[in-house]
Amino acid sequence: MNMQVCNISFQLNPTIQSQWLMWMKTNFIVELMGTGCFIDHKFYQLEVPEDQNPTFTLQLYAVNKEQLSKYHTLFADTIILQLNNKWGEQCLYFSTNMQIVN
Repeated sequence: MNMQVCNISFQLNPTIQSQWLMWMKTNFIVELMGTGCFIDHKFYQLEVPEDQNPTFTLQLYAVNKEQLSKYHTLFADTIILQLNNKWGEQCLYFSTNMQIVN
């Protein structure tokens, strides 16, 4: 099995952190998992210097490339648009795809 991971990293304006965390846990992650494309997820806060904005990463696990492609084709644009509409430039993000090799 070639497990695939969609990794989304976020950097926040510190003033939205508590509201954003609640929204991520109760809306964004729930919607991502509801696509049926992912079998698990992990949500991390990165340890960064105090003068750097809060940074988080969300890892979404898909069983294969087909499931990850299905997410990108059918759901990603709509779900990411919700993130942009809700938080705008207060939440910067980028996404990468990875394959688990061990």
